[in-house]
Amino acid sequence: MSQNALIYFLKAPKEGDVKTRLAKSIGNQAATRCYTLLCERLLALEVDETVDRFIAYGDAQHAIPPFEGSFGLFFQEGEGLGARMQNAFRHCFAQGYERVVLVGADIPDVDASLLNEAFDALASHDAICSPTYDGGYYLIGFHATTFTPKAFKHIVYSQSDVFAKTLDALFPLVVAQGKTLHDLDTLDDLRALAFKASSSFHTYAQALLKTLPRISVVLPVYREDERLRKIIDQTRQRAQTASIEIIVVDTDERTTVDAVALENVRIGFSRQGRAAQMNEGLLMAQGETVLFLHADTLLPDAWDRLVEETLHVTCAGAFSLAIDDAHPWFRFIENAANLRAKLTRVPYGDQALFFSTPFLREQGGFADIALMEDVEIMRRLKKQHVPIVIRSETVLTSSRRWHQEGFVYTTLRNRILSFLFWLGVSPKRFIKRYRAHRD
Repeated sequence: MSQNALIYFLKAPKEGDVKTRLAKSIGNQAATRCYTLLCERLLALEVDETVDRFIAYGDAQHAIPPFEGSFGLFFQEGEGLGARMQNAFRHCFAQGYERVVLVGADIPDVDASLLNEAFDALASHDAICSPTYDGGYYLIGFHATTFTPKAFKHIVYSQSDVFAKTLDALFPLVVAQGKTLHDLDTLDDLRALAFKASSSFHTYAQALLKTLPRISVVLPVYREDERLRKIIDQTRQRAQTASIEIIVVDTDERTTVDAVALENVRIGFSRQGRAAQMNEGLLMAQGETVLFLHADTLLPDAWDRLVEETLHVTCAGAFSLAIDDAHPWFRFIENAANLRAKLTRVPYGDQALFFSTPFLREQGGFADIALMEDVEIMRRLKKQHVPIVIRSETVLTSSRRWHQEGFVYTTLRNRILSFLFWLGVSPKRFIKRYRAHRD
């Protein structure tokens, strides 16, 4: 028996249980396939012959991915990820191993040299912990005499402070830090990792990416009717390319999708609130560009070309506003809205805001507030000096709100709410007035 043990810490590749964030974008089947291929790739790495290898597997009822080689096998035990990792170390140390390293399976850039170097690092350190760029870690290792359960207690995994809190828990041990790597959690990660190496995983990822649309259109809906189908049809007809997807995000109450028959769209659900619904659509988006469209707004001809043209020079943009009513009052509203947007560089949501998808995800999406999420994101970007392009081409939005509530009332209400938000008043205090006509 060797003094060194390497634990491959694997989940059972069951659809719906692995890579759930990635599955939001590409579906459970594709996400599970990615994870399975990563497991097979990891198990095929040729590590030093002085290292005994074990699979700590997550489900005794599910078949282990096919592999070649000689591995010990045991099943994960304990409540929660920290307890399961802790028990995996205890299992190997109880067998008499002096040095044990545990590695996860969702890091495409892990290679044999990194695994061998982890054992080399333990020759001069008490422990090793190798970070990921999102604040977690993909590898951790100990000596039998330095192993501490504190490394796995009181830590909320899948948070951005996991690595930092683990280092704090390991103090005063002397801890080596391996190379920082990207893990695979999102579609943006898949795009970044797919072309970095050659394996069955990389081949699959590259082929998968070629099938995805370039632009995702997200429509948050609440109690919409058959007019929604017209918006969807014209969104497709006015695009110059077929490389788009349309994502309709209803509330958990299913106020729209159970009432309107929708075809060739992806459907998501979230709690009520435009910000929550748009953020759900952002998670689902497959395109490298994402556009947020109100359910009563028509895009201009060749809108997709205009959007991609804009995002060649910046990360965020919008269209100018037009209203589908001949009444002179609406010309005044249009001109005032477009002048305001031009001067402030803060377009509103009914102007069809669009973004580079990875950029908006890096921003954390829209603020989780009851109203004014469109204003908040644009102000946030302005503070970061991100250029916000407002195109001269117009979207055509419905006048139904003004007709339902009255021209003067609706206009004054919107201006007053914007002013209150500018003063710092929480949207929770005035959301009821904005939604009153819907209820």
